[in-house]
Amino acid sequence: MPNIIVADPTRASPLEFDWNLQFTEPVTKLAYEYWSSRRENRTMPSRDDLKPADMRKISPHVGLIEIRANGDGQTDYLIRRAGGKWEDIYGQMTGRYLHEFLPPLLEGRWREVFGSVCGRKAPLCVRSGIEFQKKTWLMAEMFVAPLGRDGHVNMLFMCFVSRSTTNGP
Repeated sequence: MPNIIVADPTRASPLEFDWNLQFTEPVTKLAYEYWSSRRENRTMPSRDDLKPADMRKISPHVGLIEIRANGDGQTDYLIRRAGGKWEDIYGQMTGRYLHEFLPPLLEGRWREVFGSVCGRKAPLCVRSGIEFQKKTWLMAEMFVAPLGRDGHVNMLFMCFVSRSTTNGP
């Protein structure tokens, strides 16, 4: 397991949940438009509705998260695919569960985001500062949306964009 450093392990910058989807980053807006086009008249598209060739412009920012029940009957999240922009910040994550690469505070924040999207079965825009391995000068905007069939969410589609703040190193 890699050495994980959180800027302040007792607190983190607030998560801004925007259910109205007022994106500030062009890439997250493109991801929403793509996801929306694939769902057609349904609540959400399925994983099979996504076509990698159609996502060339956003592919480095896109990830897929599989929702699984663990042995305790709790929900667990497996990163099925992480775009290169995610891994630039968080390191190798594809094929790993949240607890395998995130410290507990950050894992809880990611679970809060994923659980909210699953619970509402609706897309969400999230903005927050990044506190991971001393990368505290970064802000992120994420588009997180459900994937599934017949109203059952079994995966999440996520687009992650980070940018430097004026307090960069």
